[in-house]
Amino acid sequence: MTSKQQQNGKFSMGGGVAKRLLACFMGVSLSALLWVFPFTGEVLNKQTRLIEDYFVRNDHGLQPRKDIVFLGVDADSMQLDSISDEVIRSHPVLDKMSSAWPWDRSVHAAMIDRLAGAGAKLIVVDLIIAQRSSVDGDKALAEAIARHRDKIVLSSAFIPGEDGGQMRVVEPLDALLGPLGNETAIGFVNFWPHAQDGIVRRAHFYKTLSAANHADEHPDEPVFQSLASVAAEKIGVTTSGRQKRFRMARIKGENADQVYKARSYYTVFVPEIWESRYANGDFFKDKIVFIGPASPLFQDSHETPSGPILGAQLHMHVLTALLEDAWYSDYGANDRRRITMFVLLGLVLSFIVCFILNRTWIIGAAIILGGIFWFYLEQTLVDHRQRLIGSMASLSAYGLGLLCAIIWQAMSERARRQQLHRHLRRSMSPDVADAIIRAPEGYYKAASGNRREVTVLFTDIRGFTHRSEEQDAGELFTQLNTYLERMVEVIFSHGGTVDKFIGDAIMATWGELGESDIDNQLNHSVLAAQKMLDVLGELNKSWEADGLKPFRIGVGIHHGEAIVGEVGSDQRTDFTVIGDAVNLASRIEGLTKALGVDLLVSATVAEKFYNNSNWIYVAKVRVMGRDGGVSLWTPASVIPEENTVMQLVVNKYTSGDWVSANELLEQINDESHFAGVAKFYRRLLFEVEVPAPDWDGVIAIETK
Repeated sequence: MTSKQQQNGKFSMGGGVAKRLLACFMGVSLSALLWVFPFTGEVLNKQTRLIEDYFVRNDHGLQPRKDIVFLGVDADSMQLDSISDEVIRSHPVLDKMSSAWPWDRSVHAAMIDRLAGAGAKLIVVDLIIAQRSSVDGDKALAEAIARHRDKIVLSSAFIPGEDGGQMRVVEPLDALLGPLGNETAIGFVNFWPHAQDGIVRRAHFYKTLSAANHADEHPDEPVFQSLASVAAEKIGVTTSGRQKRFRMARIKGENADQVYKARSYYTVFVPEIWESRYANGDFFKDKIVFIGPASPLFQDSHETPSGPILGAQLHMHVLTALLEDAWYSDYGANDRRRITMFVLLGLVLSFIVCFILNRTWIIGAAIILGGIFWFYLEQTLVDHRQRLIGSMASLSAYGLGLLCAIIWQAMSERARRQQLHRHLRRSMSPDVADAIIRAPEGYYKAASGNRREVTVLFTDIRGFTHRSEEQDAGELFTQLNTYLERMVEVIFSHGGTVDKFIGDAIMATWGELGESDIDNQLNHSVLAAQKMLDVLGELNKSWEADGLKPFRIGVGIHHGEAIVGEVGSDQRTDFTVIGDAVNLASRIEGLTKALGVDLLVSATVAEKFYNNSNWIYVAKVRVMGRDGGVSLWTPASVIPEENTVMQLVVNKYTSGDWVSANELLEQINDESHFAGVAKFYRRLLFEVEVPAPDWDGVIAIETK
């Protein structure tokens, strides 16, 4: 993985675009397969129906018609507990109603006469009157119907034969239908709920007996018409189509069964109620009155998207839809062609999202936003266009496609982080590596190439090339690997990064990932250098005990600006630090050999320790390729006098008083802490006895 690839999107937070699109396509394909398989397809269709039912249930755009009234044969009408016996006995119809159900049919005859006399526009009898009753009662009903035949609609029904056999049609008694050519209007009362959930969503207006039995229809067989459809045609509204998904009239805040709520059948015959509630019949003028069962005894209840309602109420809702032309454009959840279209739409939308977006959380947000937009669109289409488009296939394809893209990205990201983690833990302290993995953006930002204030440490083994020619190779490599392992442990324990191994040399850095606390960088780097020297001392004792030659190293540290990033090719890259700060740190490490010390730091590092008596200024040098001088510092001696003499030597030499510097050097013997530094200055004074006229106190170093 390279920062260049990361920047160009070839290996972004979520992975390559092509692979993301492929994962998305696999998700959409899985969604399509789920619609094809019977079990999962039905589950998805069920979810589609439930969602559509939600929109239907919250559609309050169709108001109940004020000219439709329901007179229900309810428990109060069958028991008459709410009126006194005196009132019942005083009214012949109420007296007959006090008998057990079914009532004498003269009761219904009286109802028809009373409603027709009050000016009702239409009387719809939602009661199947197919069996003969008393002669007088049947005759009274037939005569009442005959008197108002143009205002009456009677009920028929498709009912199963004996033992649940083939459906057959049950119609009212012939006496109630009247003569041929002037027959009483009849309509079937059946509703056909959905086979899987038993919910009535559609109104069937025309039905043949063959269709009711799920058989092929015959061209010449009779076609029966629904109760609501016949009622609509009686008042001049023509029914088109064989079936439609009807809208239900709603009262906001009320349950469905509160729309067209039943008025008790008996109230029409109670004089006081007739006068006070119905204004002596004026209430029914120009009304469409449904007479039907309203008691749980009849078990005439149907499940709808808006809840359970009575059969008569359901007919009134369908009639309202017919009169108001209120239908849903229902495309059908099981339409394979439309499912395919919606799946393709979901594919296109998910591809667009995957192509444009590349971050996992943004794609996740796109799923949520897509669902919200889909919900809003569906609700808008229902509210303003009365369209139920059944786009669950599109939403599932879109959502599952993006979900698979997210899953792939998560897996890819995890694998990439693990790979990066392994790589980082080999070159930097585990806690730093872990921090990068937790927030890799910092690494990517650094890897793309930036200027940073960094601290660079170089260390090298003295005389290693010569030893490699003399010492056994296996023995030397074992010794070298032990040394490198311990040195890396020290660097890691002080929060550093091992930038690279250069043969037997080590380059370590602090601050390459943008750590803001420079004092911490400097402190950790110096402490690491001192610890490395201590650990080397322990190793040398162990090696000497085993008969091996010890190592001696030089350590150089410099702090400055450098360029940080990944360099290399698409096949191989390294995260590294380059620039003047790195070169100077390497030169400073090289000068440890010339000055005969184990550790040198530049002034940019030593500034932190100016108040620390443990450090001493030993030289100001000008290295090849660099114009300015660099002040070098090294750990002080534990003997104060040695530090005093050494500091005077450096000051005298720098100021041009070389005679005094040479005299002071006589006080530093070979056992002194600064024996190597003294040797360095003696050599300089031997080569050139007096300073040049333009002497600036900077020692020129001609070799690398």
